[in-house]
Amino acid sequence: YFFPQPDCNYVLNALRCSRQIKDKMCEISQRWQARKNWPKELFLNTGIHEGEEWLGTFQATTSVEFTALGDTINHAARLSDFASHGAIWATKRLLGKLESEERREVRYGVYQVGKDARPVFVQSSYARFSSLVDMEQDRHEKLRDIANLPVAEIVDIRQPGAADF
Repeated sequence: YFFPQPDCNYVLNALRCSRQIKDKMCEISQRWQARKNWPKELFLNTGIHEGEEWLGTFQATTSVEFTALGDTINHAARLSDFASHGAIWATKRLLGKLESEERREVRYGVYQVGKDARPVFVQSSYARFSSLVDMEQDRHEKLRDIANLPVAEIVDIRQPGAADF
């Protein structure tokens, strides 16, 4: 969870954190493959959304757990369910919270089918989630609540002090 702070942009921080986690997961995967001689890669798929939610605690007999509940959390979870191979997906609502200067630090967009039937990355664009998957398939039933969300894949985020893409 990232909360608004007076001295920084929580949305940009969340995006940068997601990229750092993706990079760290890649390192962990490579070490795991080398150590275990295992051909499979490990991935952590990420979905990010922005909104106001309910924060609270659950008290068990031996512990107290902090949690957030609501549509924002559910939408982010559905995006991470959709993501594959360590992808980061975000909503237009989240990216719209960035100032135009900050948005230039984020490389995002969607893949569309090109003339030769190959996927072409269309930078700085969004797609309605329902255009990315066949919502009629039973296996996508839990994704139906985000069918109308405009979303984009986050390809890269410039880290502070880094050169241009």
